[in-house]
Amino acid sequence: MKNEGEKKMNETYTIRLYQPRQKTGLEEAFQRSSKYYKSKNDFLADCLERGRRAIERDLFGVRNVQDLEELYEEIGRTTKTLNQLIKVSERNAKENIAHLEINQRLLSCNYNMILGLAEKTPIDRLSVEQGSFEELPPQFKLLLKSMLDAIKKS
Repeated sequence: MKNEGEKKMNETYTIRLYQPRQKTGLEEAFQRSSKYYKSKNDFLADCLERGRRAIERDLFGVRNVQDLEELYEEIGRTTKTLNQLIKVSERNAKENIAHLEINQRLLSCNYNMILGLAEKTPIDRLSVEQGSFEELPPQFKLLLKSMLDAIKKS
């Protein structure tokens, strides 16, 4: 009685190629690489295995790195993707900082004008437009500094 491994080894598969271009492509590839394979069957089996791995990688994200060259290629692709992500993130961060700076100045201006109105200090348009009221109040400067220090420590 044959064991399970022997049964699987004896299975055969038949593939029909209806596209002449596919058949020609395989024939030409086999001719170019015939010195690396004992038979056309070995060549076709390798093609199927490489195709299976490519499908698993491309469709399902399965990575099965077999040698150093593949590993370096995968690292290169990953590094390229990460560098692109870093560039986009850096640009977004700079844009956000610019928006936050404007918002901080507007809020400081509003805060300082409200304090001026509460003290019945005259507020003229020219002073506002020249940025006289944009200075962050001292208690908020201290709060901002302590928050930034806490972030740096974490």
